[in-house]
Amino acid sequence: MTRILLSVCLLASGLAIAADAPQQAMSEHAHAVVRGSATQWGPAPPVLPPGAQAAVLYGDPGKPGAFAIRLNAPAGYRVPRHTHPADEQVTLISGDLTLSLGTRDAASDETLAAGDYINMPANQQHEASTRGGAVIEIHSEGPFQITYADPKDDPRNAAPTP
Repeated sequence: MTRILLSVCLLASGLAIAADAPQQAMSEHAHAVVRGSATQWGPAPPVLPPGAQAAVLYGDPGKPGAFAIRLNAPAGYRVPRHTHPADEQVTLISGDLTLSLGTRDAASDETLAAGDYINMPANQQHEASTRGGAVIEIHSEGPFQITYADPKDDPRNAAPTP
């Protein structure tokens, strides 16, 4: 079995990969298998609130093209209202996930159960939260970008801790 080592590192976009994997596995035309039990989690990039773990399954989120990532969010995790420049397809693998869709003053909530899928169109404001923790899979087109509705919510703007 080919061992695929995926780790998450920061680039200008806030999310990219360093992969120790056969080149063909990352090619857009070759198939790639990532076993759930062998997923290599690393800290989520600084563009997301601290506390979550991330793994890149396919592609390079820091570059143009398709990518797939997983996010392992702890209980009580929340990503404040934000947008992405590309459609974002989200599948809840396990746990609970609530998505607040639309602007804060006109939002509607969607509560997902394991196995549920949602497509959020490019530039649709949304907020994500979990009460008990969640593993979600996200498919989109890179480069991955997040624009927070309120710049104060962007973790990259937080004052450094002494």
